[in-house]
Amino acid sequence: MVFDMRAKPFRLLNAEPLTQTAVAVWVGLCCVLLATVAYWTVLVDSHRTQRNFTEAQSWLRVGQMSHAVSVQVQTLLSGLDYTMRGLESDFADGEADVFQHAVQTTFDAYPAGTFLQIAVADESGDIVYSNLQQDAQTRAAKVSIRDREHFQVHANRETMGMFIGRPVQGRVSHKWTIQLSRALYRQGRFSGVLVLSLSPDYISGYFQSIFDGAKDVILLLRTDGVYLARSQGQDEVMGRSVSDVRVSQFAPAMERGTYEAESSVDGVLRMYAWSRVEGYPLIVSAGLDKKAIFESLEESLERGLLRNGIGTAVLLLAVLLTLWLARQRQLSERMRLQGERRFARLAQEVPGGLFQFRIGADGQFQFPFTSPGFFELHGARADAVRFADHELLKRVHPEDLPALATSVQDSVGRKDVWEHKYRVYGPGGELRWLHGHARPQQEEDGSLLWHGYVHDVTQDQAIQESIRHSEERLRLTVGAVRDGLWEWDCRSGHVEWDARCYQMLGFEPGQFPMNYDAFCAMVHPSDRARVLARLQRHAEAGADFRVEMRLRGSADSWLWVESRGEITQRDADGKPVRMLGTHTDIQQRVEQSRLIKALLDRGSALIVMAGPQREILYANERAAQTFQIETERLPGGVNLRSLHVSDESFERFGQLYGQLNARGTVRTEWILRMPSGSDHWFDMQGSLLDPDEDDGRVIWTMIDTDARRRAETALAETQHRLEAIIDRFPAGILVTDAQGRHVLAANRMLAAALQLDMAPAALVGLGMPALIQLLPASVADVLSAGPVAGRSLHALPDGHYVEIEGMQLRDGDRSIGHCWVFHDATERQQRESQLETLALTDALTGIPNRRAFLERLAMELDHLRSGLVAHSTLIMLDIDHFKQVNDGYGHAVGDIVLKELLASVAQEMRREDMVGRLGGEEFAVLLSDTNAEVGLRRAESLREAIAGQAIDAGKAGDLHITISLGVYELQRSDASAQGCLERADAALYYSKRNGRNQSTLWSERLPAIAR
Repeated sequence: MVFDMRAKPFRLLNAEPLTQTAVAVWVGLCCVLLATVAYWTVLVDSHRTQRNFTEAQSWLRVGQMSHAVSVQVQTLLSGLDYTMRGLESDFADGEADVFQHAVQTTFDAYPAGTFLQIAVADESGDIVYSNLQQDAQTRAAKVSIRDREHFQVHANRETMGMFIGRPVQGRVSHKWTIQLSRALYRQGRFSGVLVLSLSPDYISGYFQSIFDGAKDVILLLRTDGVYLARSQGQDEVMGRSVSDVRVSQFAPAMERGTYEAESSVDGVLRMYAWSRVEGYPLIVSAGLDKKAIFESLEESLERGLLRNGIGTAVLLLAVLLTLWLARQRQLSERMRLQGERRFARLAQEVPGGLFQFRIGADGQFQFPFTSPGFFELHGARADAVRFADHELLKRVHPEDLPALATSVQDSVGRKDVWEHKYRVYGPGGELRWLHGHARPQQEEDGSLLWHGYVHDVTQDQAIQESIRHSEERLRLTVGAVRDGLWEWDCRSGHVEWDARCYQMLGFEPGQFPMNYDAFCAMVHPSDRARVLARLQRHAEAGADFRVEMRLRGSADSWLWVESRGEITQRDADGKPVRMLGTHTDIQQRVEQSRLIKALLDRGSALIVMAGPQREILYANERAAQTFQIETERLPGGVNLRSLHVSDESFERFGQLYGQLNARGTVRTEWILRMPSGSDHWFDMQGSLLDPDEDDGRVIWTMIDTDARRRAETALAETQHRLEAIIDRFPAGILVTDAQGRHVLAANRMLAAALQLDMAPAALVGLGMPALIQLLPASVADVLSAGPVAGRSLHALPDGHYVEIEGMQLRDGDRSIGHCWVFHDATERQQRESQLETLALTDALTGIPNRRAFLERLAMELDHLRSGLVAHSTLIMLDIDHFKQVNDGYGHAVGDIVLKELLASVAQEMRREDMVGRLGGEEFAVLLSDTNAEVGLRRAESLREAIAGQAIDAGKAGDLHITISLGVYELQRSDASAQGCLERADAALYYSKRNGRNQSTLWSERLPAIAR
């Protein structure tokens, strides 16, 4: 017979179920694919996190930069505003030489190239003065700025104070400049404009020094979007404005903001942050080249993606190759099994010896054919073919000969199948059971020919005997262990319970009939689905039926029972017919196991049981939570390798198993990897579950010692750092024991400060009495007094000062030592008195300076808001034509005038009032708990007192001065002290422009001073 393996090969192979190896390969493939997907998910997420972090840091950097530059611009413009006020005053005095000198002084005060021109235009807009018109021919050429924006806003009284105009090409300088202008008034009438032409190249150069990126940029814009300066490409934007879309992003209600835009100048996409310049209608916008920011990061990420992609591809190819090899092995295994099954079917037909037995028509019989196994089974020689020798009959047990002869005669008489069991003696005299089977065939010559076989059934007989004894032992054992026996008729559903099955549940034997539905109703609802699923797998796939479940007892209580069973009979279609099994009471075992599990899970230790291959077989609740072990994958689905930080760590850990096998237990401290990715130290103790079994299961008990280990490491590092800090501390350190008897620590600065001719190490261990003898008397007295907390200053013989600070060193309530810190206070002692005065007072007049006055004004504003005072009034005053006093009589006389003025003001002050010098000849007076009406009267009183006072200027004789004053009543709604000062300043300048020597109360009708 020839088998054609090419005919429907897949049907033949697929008829076989998957092997464990195939299942393991497919599970491994799925795990690799899931791990690959998880890895790429984490990788992509980490890339996104890096991009977000880079972008956030870039926004932070550009925002800080725009704010810092806006503060610098505000400082520059405030200084220029103050300078222009002085020039305005000098020009109003009408002395050309003095004004020319002031202009030259202004140019000298600022870096070269800051200004291109300082000019004055009359009320018609004609230039009457320009520092660029130095020759007669240039002065003869008439230049007008009447059409310029910075002239028209003042001529139309649209603004007060300094105005920042559009960049223009000067008609005198012929260069691009930023026009800063102030209106000139004579006797309250508009008389012209003072113009300071600021170079945008100077601002652009400053901006360029800030950013190091080739394409990073800083813009200075007016609030209407007009370019004033640009760090790059300035020539291309002069005279232009940013787009309306860009201007709309500078919301008036916002002080700063961010946006992303592509520049219309150079086409570069940038990340911009803008900030308003406080007090001025300007905006500073800083932009970083977005491509440059992310270029290096993106290159790094692309390289990483390429490497990971190649690695993943190689891994997947390896997995596919492994899968293909496993498939080939599976096919070979199936082919081998099919061959074995064919051989087994043939062997079933010839289980022993084959023979042919003939009885002739004359009654003679013979064996025409016998296989070698036939004689071997009978213990006879293979050549003993003559029946007459009775060789075979001699081997038959005497007791079985009659039955054997009878069976042969019956088969001959009936001409039917012969089948019989009998015993024979083997070559060694042992008994052997044989089973013979033959079918007769009528020959043409009238003889009968039997074709048959004989096979050894000695083992079958022994098994049947063993089964009989086993059944007997089972009956005795079941009675001894008191397990219950049950039988289920799968067709009818009837279930037969023995007495023990009823008794263990508290029922009388046979108290109620049992069937399949009644049994299911007795199973606990939480266990029912699991029991039925296990029963179905046993019926369909032949899986073992062994299940633990709870059954309802007689008192409505639940009893834990272990049920085992097996289908013992199936019909022709393979459907179950009969099933037998047992019930075992495991209530006590379940309670004990739950108690043990509770003790393990609620303990402080992490407990893991590992198998011979270091696979995790069990983990208590604390270990599963700590390492995030999926308990459904246990046992065996997780390896201890997943807890180690590296393969090298896992291999070194495996070396401990040698000690474990030798001693039965081992203890170590090891670093394990937490699910978060951090590394933790654990105190690990391993014990063999069975000390007599090498390479068996191991119980690992782990205590998290990471905090202690890291604390010890940190303590050692801190100790080293502390020693280094003490030795290099910029002050002398002396530490003694708790009794103050011996030196525990000293540093180099101590020896230097006290001029000790000893190394710090030589001082350690020295007794305090011996150390005191080496010290100056003033220092020795402090140390002799014992450990007293506090600070004291002492003079040394060489003129230096040392400050000694004593402190108790305590551990809780226990004193562990005393420490003295020796500071060289010589220079500080010399500076303190100077700094104390300079910090908050004016050097010339001795009154509070601008900073101190603003702090007091802010405090007064808080008192007003909180209701501590009902009213508060601010007065700003300025000496009229004070520059003429300085220029005409000298600064010494000017200083006398300032002091005399303050003496007169002080006489008018109450204790709760405050006067401060804001700068130059400008002063401010704060009248607490005073309304505007009273404040105006007091301002007038002060003005009249100054006007009527003669100031003794020494050789210069008596001088008479006048002052101009601005009065403003503080409001609870005022945002800041600076805003209050600006309103009083506006009222002051209104007084000065309208003839001086007068007081003005601020109101909404007064124009604000542009900043």
